[in-house]
Amino acid sequence: MYAQLKQLMEQGETTAMATIVSTLGSTPREVGAQMIVTSSGEILGTVGGGCGEAEVIREAIEVIRRRRPSLVKVELMDAIESDSPAVCGGILNVFVDPWWSDADSPLCGKLADELFQSHKEGTAAVMATVIKAENLGPVTPGQKCFIRDGTVKASNIGDEDLLQAIVREAESRLTKEESKQITIKHAGSDGQAEVFFQVFPALRKLIIVGAGHLAIPLVQFAKILGFHITVIDDRVMYANRKRFPDVDEVLVGDMPETLGKIPITPQTYIVLITRGHQFDEPCLRKVINSPAKYIGMIGSRRRVQACFIRFRDEEGVPEELLKRVYAPIGLDIKAESPEEIALSIIAEIIKVKRGGKAQSLALH
Repeated sequence: MYAQLKQLMEQGETTAMATIVSTLGSTPREVGAQMIVTSSGEILGTVGGGCGEAEVIREAIEVIRRRRPSLVKVELMDAIESDSPAVCGGILNVFVDPWWSDADSPLCGKLADELFQSHKEGTAAVMATVIKAENLGPVTPGQKCFIRDGTVKASNIGDEDLLQAIVREAESRLTKEESKQITIKHAGSDGQAEVFFQVFPALRKLIIVGAGHLAIPLVQFAKILGFHITVIDDRVMYANRKRFPDVDEVLVGDMPETLGKIPITPQTYIVLITRGHQFDEPCLRKVINSPAKYIGMIGSRRRVQACFIRFRDEEGVPEELLKRVYAPIGLDIKAESPEEIALSIIAEIIKVKRGGKAQSLALH
């Protein structure tokens, strides 16, 4: 979407960016969901579909014409007998913001470049947009800044006190990986601003150790969900580009040693699905102390329990580290085929990513 936005800015077209800044009740999309609307009514992305989205599109076309932002309240209500799947019963507050770039107003062009570059590189960033301002002089709705690596890369917010407060809050939003509308009080006056912080987390990486039959559908699911995928195995007949044409990296070599050389961050998800516990366990030793967001290991309950006992009693691995490991791996959906097991694994990863409550097969 951001590549297309960059292209539209370069072509001199005025568009509208619609962003869900807050919700109430049940809604089809979460806070931070975005949609780009062109002057002809074409869209990129979605804020939920149905009549509510049509209302946002109509307002977006007006925003493009006026070149002034608007906050749209979308009530997803209907008669109780309605069978429309778009009727969720909640409320969306959608900030619709005009984007254009010319010699007199180059900011959106710079922002589009920054968004594209950040997305391409997979680096974490925050875009802060003023939704409402009170007693802040020249600060107006629609003013914004883009922050990456703690540095303001592009901004048209002229109030320095407000800008510095936004930079500080952006760090907090990044740590929590949470897009949110925040009230910021001005340090030097009685003014305040409602600012929406759109968080773009760092690229999430999935490392799959073991290139057997299960890895193929797992890669397919993970690709759809936008993960950067690395597959590792010590057998070139399994770990190769012909077998995995869509992954970002295929690494062949001793599995624990190769895994130990890969940088692991809090945005890393690790799946250990090798051909046996004699390979899984050495790999687990390499990553159990890492900051990985998720570590999952395949195996029967009996084998996993025996592994954990060895780690705890013979190697002194603390219980709290063992509790980080999702083993047996996957959600309890009674999966049997490789495709079903892969689905249960990727569903568990999304559960961990989103903080869901679905029942895992893990011993803890």
